Amino acid sequence: MKTLGAALAAAILLTTGALAESARAVEVRQARGVVELFTSQGCSSCPAADKLLGEISMSNDMLALGWHVDYWDYLGWKDTFGAPANTQRQRAYARSFGERQVYTPQAVINGRIHVVGSRRSAVLDSVEEFSGSSNGMIVPIRAEAHDGMLKVNIPVTPQASGATLWMVYFNDRADVDVKRGENGGRKLTYTNIVGDIEMIGMVKDQALQTEFQFSDMRRRGYDSCALILQKTTSHGTPGPIVGAAFIRDIGSGN
Repeated sequence: MKTLGAALAAAILLTTGALAESARAVEVRQARGVVELFTSQGCSSCPAADKLLGEISMSNDMLALGWHVDYWDYLGWKDTFGAPANTQRQRAYARSFGERQVYTPQAVINGRIHVVGSRRSAVLDSVEEFSGSSNGMIVPIRAEAHDGMLKVNIPVTPQASGATLWMVYFNDRADVDVKRGENGGRKLTYTNIVGDIEMIGMVKDQALQTEFQFSDMRRRGYDSCALILQKTTSHGTPGPIVGAAFIRDIGSGN
């Protein structure tokens, strides 16, 4: 079985050649797993987790997302990407997992479990364990990009029924000079920085079909986007992610 570690190594080797292409068609990539990292520029334990997320983001079949929280801002440095909505998502996950507290760095795998985001083996082993199993991406997100449009179709299956489709917008990379706080004096690199999330619709008794204009998507000002199909728990909090796909460069949509 192809491991995530091997996939990351291959992706790193291919990156230089891929960047040399002057023009390319939009490619919608199906994800076999989703890693959500809740992180903060004000947390000294987070840089190692941020680096790992960057490595995972280079894989062509993994969706890695960085959610910057704002509850460490009082320590002397306001996270330049921190947002109350990101903190709310993490707290909602905590309720799903039966936890009273939140922490950073926290990695949530496929919306099903959480581990310390800087523990490399715990993150990668969880991804491999879920991949190809009933805890993986079991619902295909059929998405096609052409004629300036992104057309999405979610089939009706028992696994998809009741799941909500979300569009997540993110920027691919940013370097930040942290002036104060626990990471004061460090220049840190962040990848797949979530900037916005939008609810698209729910899969009910028929296929969910929707479409987006790339021109409208570009106006939001983000590099990339992802489609996440996620269940909701009986408490109304985020549940298992059953399908995911992503586009790395919205700007290449014609």
